Amino acid sequence: MEKMTEFLVQIVKEAAGLITPEFEIKAKGEFGDLVTNFDLEIESYLIKKMNKQYPKFDIVSEETNSQKTLTQNCFVIDPIDGTVNFAHGLPLWGIQVASVENGETTASVLYLPRLNELYYADKSGAFLNDQKIVVKDWKINHACFAIDGGNKAPSFVRLFQATRHVRVCAAQCVNLAWTACGRLSGAVFKNDSPWDYLPGQYLVKQAGGYIIDEKGCHIAASCKEFADLLKKECGPYKNDIAITKHD
Repeated sequence: MEKMTEFLVQIVKEAAGLITPEFEIKAKGEFGDLVTNFDLEIESYLIKKMNKQYPKFDIVSEETNSQKTLTQNCFVIDPIDGTVNFAHGLPLWGIQVASVENGETTASVLYLPRLNELYYADKSGAFLNDQKIVVKDWKINHACFAIDGGNKAPSFVRLFQATRHVRVCAAQCVNLAWTACGRLSGAVFKNDSPWDYLPGQYLVKQAGGYIIDEKGCHIAASCKEFADLLKKECGPYKNDIAITKHD
């Protein structure tokens, strides 16, 4: 394990220890979005540790630094990815972070505490609970993929022509972690928040997968063929909203 990876694993596990059964929930931003006190407390804890160990690194994070953009040297933080799942007692959520050095992602950690799954990646590969993982190259008609962010229904309809196995986990950390370890064949995130997709995409890449990044659509898949199919049917230039518009 690289020095940076070891640091990120340590502070993410420590941050997860802040979570207790009792928490506060508030509405945030768009209709239906939520934030809890632990989103804020975990992010604050991680930033404090990062600033102390790497004071020259910038921070891009969901709750307090969401307007900042990626720089040559920075950390990316999503304190709780899948907050709505967390708030409702569903186990599909996680803490995820990544480091960017000299403009390149060098390490990422995705921790799913309720599933007891700790994923991390660096130049040595991708790992789940210290065991090396690789993507699984399913045949497309057998493939199971996940899509989150933005409008989903039209993309489902189009992809049903190739595979009917679609999942919505409502947590990109789960989608991408499960792609990396072979449970899913791919995942699409139709938004541009780096804390949602960057840590998991790096994990998939280091597990031998293939990624596509375009404005409005970020894809990770077990192979180029499936990634290209996801891009074709779920890409950023599809006018999805017109199909599901209602009065």
